[in-house]
Amino acid sequence: MASVLLDSGPLVLFLCGSLRPDLVGKGKTKQHTLEMFQKLNEELIEIDNHISLPNVLTEASNHLGAGQQQPVDGAARALSTYILKLEEIFQPSKEVIGLSEYMSVGLSDAAIISCVPRLKKENVRVFTQDWELYSRLSKFEVDCVNIMHWATPKEW
Repeated sequence: MASVLLDSGPLVLFLCGSLRPDLVGKGKTKQHTLEMFQKLNEELIEIDNHISLPNVLTEASNHLGAGQQQPVDGAARALSTYILKLEEIFQPSKEVIGLSEYMSVGLSDAAIISCVPRLKKENVRVFTQDWELYSRLSKFEVDCVNIMHWATPKEW
């Protein structure tokens, strides 16, 4: 894996967990566990190349809030620091809505799907918590991780 793209859920987990791991599993990360954050952090620790899309960053910003609305102090600043270090890909919404997937997955996920040729060519690993996006990217043979699978019990 040369680069990563974090969908909004894993991005919120990564930023909130980095600031306040004791709050993982509460508020905006209520569906996550500390172990999920730690595994995500381990996966990302040695990756310098992050890419994202305005749609994904906007979703994450909406979850992270600003000022008094931040679920974790410093979340907005952490997102801005993250943005300054990544490559942002712009996919025009007029083109994205033309994809057959748009009506099923929405604008942000369709924008990610529109990047499939690049994701495959550049060996970008996508982290998501969305089953539908994971399923579609896997069908297109994109390196994709659904972090919710990390919460699935390993023993029966």
